[in-house]
Amino acid sequence: MDVLEAIRTLRPCADFASRPLAPETLKKVLGAARLAPSQRNLQPWRFVVVRDDEKKRLLAQASPKGRLVASAPAVIVAFAVEEDIPVTIGGYISAYPLDVAVSIGHLELAATAEGLATNWIVEFNDEKVRAVLNVPEGIHPLALIPIGYPADANGKGKPVEDGRKSPDEIIAYDEYPW
Repeated sequence: MDVLEAIRTLRPCADFASRPLAPETLKKVLGAARLAPSQRNLQPWRFVVVRDDEKKRLLAQASPKGRLVASAPAVIVAFAVEEDIPVTIGGYISAYPLDVAVSIGHLELAATAEGLATNWIVEFNDEKVRAVLNVPEGIHPLALIPIGYPADANGKGKPVEDGRKSPDEIIAYDEYPW
């Protein structure tokens, strides 16, 4: 699958099959995340792959979307390393959350291209995630990403309407018109 097809077909998965992930496939997906660009190439991301059922159960308790976390064959927890990126955007916001978001986007597109499904979850209790994974200070959990094969035949769950704004609503040239 080419990248544009992966972009068109990427949708959050609502139900995962119990089929285990091949280690090679998981490495390929994580490799795509590793190759994402970042400010000054500082690569402020770290990923913890959680496959242990008990740890997944505990992570599930940290999120209102815990059912997805517990049911996926694996959960990738994305972290930002604060000290790795002193850059600010516009002088008011640190760049590290954006850099990590780009790497997560790469991860999700690679997963889609490999026939896998994901669900990018940002609703979680930071302290609970830190406790389950023994996360030190200065490291910030930014996402729980359940990953696996989708449970249904069409690949991503129930078909969803595109729901996207038209290009004219979001793209302008030479000045901000809205």
